[in-house]
Amino acid sequence: MILGLWVIIGLFIWMCAEVTILLFSNKELVLSWFDRKEGEDITSESREYNIRALTLSGLTFAGIALLINAFSNNIQEAVDTIIILVYSFGLFLCSYKIEVLTNYRLYWIIQEKNLNFGFLGLISSLVVFFYIEGITSILAVFVIFVVVIIFIHLIEFKLDYDYYSKRPAPKK
Repeated sequence: MILGLWVIIGLFIWMCAEVTILLFSNKELVLSWFDRKEGEDITSESREYNIRALTLSGLTFAGIALLINAFSNNIQEAVDTIIILVYSFGLFLCSYKIEVLTNYRLYWIIQEKNLNFGFLGLISSLVVFFYIEGITSILAVFVIFVVVIIFIHLIEFKLDYDYYSKRPAPKK
């Protein structure tokens, strides 16, 4: 249970750090509304994230139910994995629900981060599961993919940072 909690705390701190960095990279821009008159209609992208979040939350819920059923006799073996999956499930539901507020840039960023970190939580839960179960051959192969996914995430964050920090704040 301790490993699962540390993974959740690490992911949460990482997510909060990214949102904070983006916020302070250009506070006036991040705290502004999207200007539809200037072609900044984010509705379709936000709806797409909404659908992805709902789909992934359903799959995550199914995974939680499957693990609880499979380890019903000894639930302690899977509790770390289940805790991380529940965290991911919550992030996906937040990403789904926040869609109604995404005309405001900060909420758009939060929707995106909830979706991304829910996905990172899913991956982390698999790593923790393979580690706890001692399936080292699958873990070794999977860690390579995890490193690639984290690398892609960091590139995406850098692009977001560059976008927000270099773009002029909206005129009042």
